[in-house]
Amino acid sequence: MTRENSLQILKARQEHKIVPGLDRILTHLALLGNPQDHLRVLHVAGTNGKGSTCAILESILRASGYKTGFYLSPHLQSPRERLRINGSWISREDFDRLLERTLCLDPKEELTYFEILTSMAFQYFAENEIDVAVVETGLGGRLDATNVVKNPLSSIITAIDFDHMNWLGKTLKEIAHEKAGIIKKKCPVFCSALSPEPMEIIKERTRALLAPLSVVENPWLVKRIDWEKNKQILQAPWGAEAALTMLGFSQGRNVSLAAAVLSYLNQTRDLKVSHSDMEKGLAQVSWPGRFEVLMGPGRRTAILDGGHNPGALGNLSKTWEKSPWAGDAALWIIGMMKDKDIAASLQALPKDVHSIVAVSPLNPRAASTSELAEIASRVFSNAQVKEAPSLEEAFNIWQNQDVPAAVVCGSLYLIERARQSLQKRGFKNG
Repeated sequence: MTRENSLQILKARQEHKIVPGLDRILTHLALLGNPQDHLRVLHVAGTNGKGSTCAILESILRASGYKTGFYLSPHLQSPRERLRINGSWISREDFDRLLERTLCLDPKEELTYFEILTSMAFQYFAENEIDVAVVETGLGGRLDATNVVKNPLSSIITAIDFDHMNWLGKTLKEIAHEKAGIIKKKCPVFCSALSPEPMEIIKERTRALLAPLSVVENPWLVKRIDWEKNKQILQAPWGAEAALTMLGFSQGRNVSLAAAVLSYLNQTRDLKVSHSDMEKGLAQVSWPGRFEVLMGPGRRTAILDGGHNPGALGNLSKTWEKSPWAGDAALWIIGMMKDKDIAASLQALPKDVHSIVAVSPLNPRAASTSELAEIASRVFSNAQVKEAPSLEEAFNIWQNQDVPAAVVCGSLYLIERARQSLQKRGFKNG
């Protein structure tokens, strides 16, 4: 099997195709000797914030001297991005080798795109004898391919909100049931403060499985923000000021959750993590596309945010309203998936949005510009709504206007193309 053949086969499995269930991957991993059983894992689920929380956990653990594995989704640039050791993407050679091995053990072509990459991640981490793996669920939890992990160091739930309702359920209780599926017998569970209905589901699940539950209620407080440098200074519970190289209204909550997990594991001696390690790790976090600020010629500012559901766009709005650009006119460049609740997501944006350009992400699930523009016109009846055939054209529209800021949001599938286009125009991170 050539590299080109294996990559074509992977692409043909269709990243967007979802087939919930664990039987396929369990059968497959058994052929490999169940590499996931030889790993120490922090397993993270949640509607929003799970990627940021994973990135924070991994960075702190690496700063503590551990050899870390990090499995994430989706990717912004390349599927290699999803498999990392000590912060570095898997090499092209290792990716090709593991992909070929995985496909050869799937002769009936039953594994999904996500299951293939999940298998590769567990193989990669096991053969490199990492100290701890931070594993992000792809969709839900109970039937997610990552849920083959039997005894995680901790199960972590960041937030529960409406998203992927076609798969996870129409109510918060149903969605919480799916997220709670990552909880294992007697394994410690950490979650952020949730609304009453999902919280009760989590508590019922932990009681049934005798899993100790810690609810992390108090986010780290923001002391000050350097917006142009994508940095905020947080107040740690032990009194120190900690610099976090990520912006965002919800990051104080994500930091608090990650710190609670690592403090517990430090006390139980599963992992040794000091306060200074936490401070060092927070200052080194890299997690683009979450209220990421790029500065351009003429003091123009572009903000990239992959928020794609009501909760995430609500957090974007809260961050925006505290930013130095909130009082000025801004162009909102928005692209979304058609299986999202587009109207509810747009309603979470600031009420004074007055100029929108609808674009379509390069994904088979993407909503058309006409569909998005029609919904945006209804939600923002006083806004000027345009359609653009590409992000390039959307940025051309912006640069032909006397508008100092643009916000690109609605889908992670927009972020990397937007960054590349902006960098060609002279934009860069502070």
